[in-house]
Amino acid sequence: MNTCSYLVAFLFNVAMLCQGANIFRLRHGHGVEEVSSYPTDAFTSGTPTVSHSAFQPELVAAVGSTVLLNCTLRDGLASAGASWQHNGRKLDPPRRESPAAPGAQLRLEDVSGEDSGTYLCLVDGKVQTQVVLKIGRKPQLPKIEDCISKNADTFRCWWTVEDSDLETHYRLFYTFNDGKRIRHECPEYEGVDSCFFGYDHAYLHTRYRFEVQATNALGSATSRPLYVDPTTERVKPDPPHHVHARLRHNDGALKVSWRSPTDIMFLSLQYELQYRSENDQPDDWTVQKTGEQANFLLLGLEPNTRHFLRVRCKPVLLGGFWSEFSDVTEVMTGESRDRQRHNQT
Repeated sequence: MNTCSYLVAFLFNVAMLCQGANIFRLRHGHGVEEVSSYPTDAFTSGTPTVSHSAFQPELVAAVGSTVLLNCTLRDGLASAGASWQHNGRKLDPPRRESPAAPGAQLRLEDVSGEDSGTYLCLVDGKVQTQVVLKIGRKPQLPKIEDCISKNADTFRCWWTVEDSDLETHYRLFYTFNDGKRIRHECPEYEGVDSCFFGYDHAYLHTRYRFEVQATNALGSATSRPLYVDPTTERVKPDPPHHVHARLRHNDGALKVSWRSPTDIMFLSLQYELQYRSENDQPDDWTVQKTGEQANFLLLGLEPNTRHFLRVRCKPVLLGGFWSEFSDVTEVMTGESRDRQRHNQT
């Protein structure tokens, strides 16, 4: 190469370094596009741009694509006779290299997760280029599992989260059925898979339209919309607690009482008491509706027998579901009155 050619190459590479350093080429299908070390808006499909130093770039590629990694000296000149390492192990022979400049360009075809990792280009034992390559897929379509209220005053929504090699961000958006179509975002995320709507964002007799958007460095996917009125149609209280049973010795009856779930505000609840003896099958529960009454008197139980009790609740007026059952309470009934009389004689 003559002096003019070297000068042109030098100036070109210096310009690239000023813009953010090494250039990598990523081919999708039949087309080839230039991708800089810094993620571009077109490449990240709307994800926030993350800056990396020129010497420690990060590149994200789709499974099955072809990735071309260029080795560039710190003075900007392409290097011939360079060698490559992947996760500390020498690539020998390299996957594929340019015959005009052996080692200057590494070609990775039909990449998979095994190709992820750190790539180093070395010349005379010195690192000239370092690339952290991540291989993954565009997010799958997320699904909103449900939106449930415990008390008709607040509610939660949650959705599926896929296991991915790429960092994926999830955002919940919603609009009201008021004709304005103003889009709002989740007021309070709880981890990556749920959103909490407090008193300032939960409205009674209001229909919402929910969507979840999953985004990673290769693109985004939006769930199918969910139309629901959580504080009216999807109310599921917490279970009752502190279930207590007291044996009446005068007649052997069992008085059962419990406490309403906390944080129900003004929500009226109806209760269902279920019980069985140790002689019954595990799923053979006797059901007793108690209305809004938080206690009940059980008569005629088997004497000298262990009994199991549990309680659940449901809104009286609003649409909704039975809560989960309370913890099971065990109690031993006393002797029968006839046996008591016999023992006293």
